[in-house]
Amino acid sequence: MSRFGLRKRLKSRLGIGRPDRSIVSYKITYELPDGSEQVVEAEERYSVLMASQALPAPISTGRRAGGTCPDGLCAQCRIDVVDATGLTPMSDAERTSMQRLADGVAHEGREREPGLPITETSRLACHTKIVGDGARVKVAALFDYDSVRGDPDGH
Repeated sequence: MSRFGLRKRLKSRLGIGRPDRSIVSYKITYELPDGSEQVVEAEERYSVLMASQALPAPISTGRRAGGTCPDGLCAQCRIDVVDATGLTPMSDAERTSMQRLADGVAHEGREREPGLPITETSRLACHTKIVGDGARVKVAALFDYDSVRGDPDGH
């Protein structure tokens, strides 16, 4: 064993050095548009949108490729929070994004119709982080894979 390996082993036995970086995961329940429920285990600080990748189809973002918008302001990944246990509180940026959509403010150079008004349970999946067990969210729409497949003839 090299002197560096020996030093690393001694430090770990003495409890000094790098802290334990074990992965912490929490459970979140998704109420899907078809009425079914699915429990997903996600790493701490994952967004609700990132964790939805474990669903049969992820939360719809209104984007063609299913990803998030580059600035987090499109507000298309709206969810309703049934139980906020284990979720971060709403940030000012999240509230602003939802208000801009509700007001119909243009995004990425495109005009858009006014969206749904903000309610007490409204959140954006891309802004909402998972920090504990027990969260429950209702998803309005899942990503539609057929929308990106095209037709079999290549058109």
